[in-house]
Amino acid sequence: MKQDMSADTAGAEKSVKAAQSQKHQKNLYEPYPTPRIIWKLILRPLGWTIIFLTMHLRLRNRYNVPRRGPYIVAANHLSWTDVLLIPAAIPGNIFYMAKEEAFCGKLGWLIHFLGAFPVKRGEADRQAMRTADNLLKKNKVLVMFPEGTRSKTCTLAKGYAGLGMIALRSGVPVIPVAVWGSEHALKKFRAQVTICYGEPVVFKPKGAKVTREEIESATEEVMRRIAAMLPARYRGVYGEAVQVAEQNQVQQKQN
Repeated sequence: MKQDMSADTAGAEKSVKAAQSQKHQKNLYEPYPTPRIIWKLILRPLGWTIIFLTMHLRLRNRYNVPRRGPYIVAANHLSWTDVLLIPAAIPGNIFYMAKEEAFCGKLGWLIHFLGAFPVKRGEADRQAMRTADNLLKKNKVLVMFPEGTRSKTCTLAKGYAGLGMIALRSGVPVIPVAVWGSEHALKKFRAQVTICYGEPVVFKPKGAKVTREEIESATEEVMRRIAAMLPARYRGVYGEAVQVAEQNQVQQKQN
């Protein structure tokens, strides 16, 4: 009898913990809307001060960045400092889609405070997709790192299809962004960091439903645009495709 009661108690405790964990997980999918005044008076000035004192930052093609949302910023990822550097030319509040593991550490609260929400990599995370859709419907700016994590080799890896899915479902512009040199940020004094903002591109499904081929095509198109802006040594798996495209352009000009 006592064993049965102990088992019931243990089961009840597990159910409560599971419910609490589930509730906490759901809350993470509601990104914290960092007050605009904090962005203007604290975060941006602090960020620019750190940038000015520790590195040499060059921003290219800032005119490609819209003044207002909704739009998606898709960038390669070399360092955690990218999270602070990429918004340098983006006005207003921004929201991040970040890997789920980032919320498990001691700085998880800070990541959430800065407007990030988690995504489960390697699977169709419907909650993350729903959050992204809702943010874009509210005319917000969404920053994504399609590779899913920082590149350990500093070369571009294959992008996850979630980017193409969100772009096609929302129909908002996607701004490809190429970052290089940030792997040395805060490691080398006055590191040379360059951020290049590409031309906006909009993807629309051909039919009533978004197809897998369209999702893969949209994702690859954005990744190739990012690769084309990067120096050759950073292009990774997209290096050959960009090289072929550049050769075709040269031939067309000659003809």
